[in-house]
Amino acid sequence: MKKYKLYGIGNALLDYEYKVNDSVLKELELEKGCMLLNEYDKHSKLHQSLKKMRPPEKIIPGGSVANSVFAMAQYNDKVCFSGKVSDDESGKNFIECLNKSGVETFISKLDNNKSGECLVLITPDNERTMNTFLGSSSLLSIDDIDNQSIKDSEYLLIEGYLVTSDETMNVSIEALAIAQENNTKSVITLSDPNIVKYFRDNLLKLFNNKSHIIFCNEQEALNFSETTNLSQAQNFLKEITDIYIITLGSKGAICYDGTDTYKVEGLDVDSKDFTGAGDMFLGSFMHKYDDGNFLESLSFANFSASKIIQIYGAKFNNKSDYQNLLENFKY
Repeated sequence: MKKYKLYGIGNALLDYEYKVNDSVLKELELEKGCMLLNEYDKHSKLHQSLKKMRPPEKIIPGGSVANSVFAMAQYNDKVCFSGKVSDDESGKNFIECLNKSGVETFISKLDNNKSGECLVLITPDNERTMNTFLGSSSLLSIDDIDNQSIKDSEYLLIEGYLVTSDETMNVSIEALAIAQENNTKSVITLSDPNIVKYFRDNLLKLFNNKSHIIFCNEQEALNFSETTNLSQAQNFLKEITDIYIITLGSKGAICYDGTDTYKVEGLDVDSKDFTGAGDMFLGSFMHKYDDGNFLESLSFANFSASKIIQIYGAKFNNKSDYQNLLENFKY
């Protein structure tokens, strides 16, 4: 038995959630449901214009992998995380939140630059669109990674967002190599349709050796396989991973375990915000997952994601909310 169930490496961002109309997305030239990277000046200008419209619904530490790791810690899994922040209020807030949640952190702090931020824009259809300033997150280097903790973990989780720069992509490749040498299984989430579309060649470099698990949504799977057919996309994924999980939104999710395919139907709920649904799904699946219990893990992940979209934000307010998920889940 290894010390940690999972070690996550990803962007360390402070999320600002705003409710907006579709006309705002059009005015800002943002593609609904996707993530846009911006330099600080453009990001700051956009943020100032949003603040004039209305206050944010929530300000919470975020980042895809950090959200998943946070959820696992609330389920009492022993997990750890690496990212990079600056020595500013946002960076301190991010680290304090993860440490309080029970996540062991290996997070470097820069004396200069600014910590990353993500503006999460929620439209009336509950879709979330993100405008991200990576800040010091983009300066994550291999020296910021705790090699021993990779060796001491059952799983290493890497987010696709890291392939947007050569430096963070190389961190991912090096961490995956350390994992392979030490029997730590690799888990990769494709993160966002636009990341897959515009950084596909970089993403493919993460699969020089087969991954153990891929998490993606339907559009990410189609973009990665360069097809419009989900069956063809699944055949593509089988070539580069042992196991894949594809979320299908309101239609549920499918999982391939290397031999068989499992499917769960979507749950009919009154949603408020899709932010963090995929992150909650991943964290919940990995909490339940133990070799062989795919359908139970898939069902719990689907159940948990259906609960998080009924509130604003990617996290519940209290640990008891996560424990209630475990208690109320029926399989």
